[in-house]
Amino acid sequence: MDLKGMMMELAEKQADAMKDKMVEELGSEDMAHKIASAINKKIDIPFVSEDKEQIFFEKCVDVVTDIIEGMFKK
Repeated sequence: MDLKGMMMELAEKQADAMKDKMVEELGSEDMAHKIASAINKKIDIPFVSEDKEQIFFEKCVDVVTDIIEGMFKK
């Protein structure tokens, strides 16, 4: 195998490893909580408590991250 082929193979392996790590991190409960909290700070739903908003936004983030994970796993 030539040098270019070896470099391309190594780069693809590294990209796959980074993609797997990113999907793992994105799917973590900690990341979902952080994203939902950031959204919750920016958006106020009238007549809904902050706790209920947080639960709602965490569920929204779960849906979006599941879709993103599915796209990366294809």
